[in-house]
Amino acid sequence: MVVLKRNIRKISKYFMRDNLILTAGAGLGFCSSLAVTNKLENSLTMGIGVTLVTAGSFCLVYPFKRLISTAGTHHKISLLMIIVSVFVAIFGFFAQAFVPEITANIKAYIDLITTNCIVLAVISEGLTVDFWEAQRKIFKACLGYSMALVLLAFLREPLGFGTILGIPVLSETFPRVVLMVTPVGGFFALAAFRLLLRPFFIKTGIVCPEASACECASATNGGTPLPKARPKAGLSRTSLITLGLGVCLFVSMIIHIQTIPTLHQHFMILLPVLLNALFFDGIVLSKLLGLCPLINKSRQIDAAWKMGVAVIIVTTLSTALNWLVYNSVLVKCSDFLSKYSPLPIRLENIFYLTVFIVTIAVFVQILSVLLRKFAKNVYEQMGQFLELITVNCIVLASATFTIPTGAKFLVTTTTAFGYGLHWMMVVVWLALLRRQRLFVPTNAWDEDTVAILLLGIMAAIFTGIGMIHIF
Repeated sequence: MVVLKRNIRKISKYFMRDNLILTAGAGLGFCSSLAVTNKLENSLTMGIGVTLVTAGSFCLVYPFKRLISTAGTHHKISLLMIIVSVFVAIFGFFAQAFVPEITANIKAYIDLITTNCIVLAVISEGLTVDFWEAQRKIFKACLGYSMALVLLAFLREPLGFGTILGIPVLSETFPRVVLMVTPVGGFFALAAFRLLLRPFFIKTGIVCPEASACECASATNGGTPLPKARPKAGLSRTSLITLGLGVCLFVSMIIHIQTIPTLHQHFMILLPVLLNALFFDGIVLSKLLGLCPLINKSRQIDAAWKMGVAVIIVTTLSTALNWLVYNSVLVKCSDFLSKYSPLPIRLENIFYLTVFIVTIAVFVQILSVLLRKFAKNVYEQMGQFLELITVNCIVLASATFTIPTGAKFLVTTTTAFGYGLHWMMVVVWLALLRRQRLFVPTNAWDEDTVAILLLGIMAAIFTGIGMIHIF
């Protein structure tokens, strides 16, 4: 029995100590872990996809590790994402051929493996060690990620559907918890797992019980924790004046739009689209995307709203640019090839993901250069956040969710703006709640777990609002 306990502890430490979803203080890969775990078959497909894509991408990247390591942060991230997007497209084709029903359910999230924080983090870490050691780390991280998805699915699918892999495991008379198959259930399930497993993690040494005893605790100065600066309360006079002028400008714009029939018609079409993206079908609380940077940047209000502004700008403009590239380049090239090629080759169905990544990376780089040259003060305030936008999955999702469906330019751009505004609204609200110290965490692990729970409460509120039919 003692040997069995020792082996269980070793195995749990091996797969759980570095598990970026269940045990990490600021977890990575939260988006897909919440979005696809309402069914076990979805979780298994996503776990296999992440493992194969990560291992394949690393094999292609490793021979050029010196060249990639010497590149700047933005160039390194962009290059890794382009390579990963190729393997994601390949896996998507195979998944669509062998498991078409599952792929149809999670196709959007398979595409977003390109921006999965775990994939990029493991590949970047693997470039610093030898090949086989890197493969061991990739296997460990991806298997831990897959185990977390399976655990969540084993809780959500039986309670929500009464089945496991389509096989009934609960009687029909057993009440179904519909909440478990919704985005709200994803937040609550992840928070519940992290809280319920905490005693086991502490006993096995996976999670430290107190911040002072943890190796990853906050920085100290000679054993004494560094004092934290208290954030300033209230809004400045400049902010209040800017807010008042913005409200007056918005009201004036609404009044003038109503006097022009053409603009009024567009306004009545685009307003429901904006409200739907902002409240009813938000990128965070409904589609469960953008969670990793949201939880990290919601620790401070100042960082939250600055990151939010950068997300709005990049998401809106890059999606508009991607729409032009998709319809003006890919679609027209496909139409041209179809005239001379006997095979029905559609470039927009094959290369759209890689093209979107390249467009976003180039746009962010150009925007950084322009801000550095013509608005240095703005760049100093926002430059570091612009570098992080490239890996924010909502930037890619706003393009992949709208453009391939054939949406018009204004509808696509308005939806992207609504997604960015929704992300900023949620991250600022979460930062305000975390600032109020509604709870007393012992370390970052507890704080982020309660932040997930707060996001679940927000999602429940917005789900209720979404049931109100305004238009």
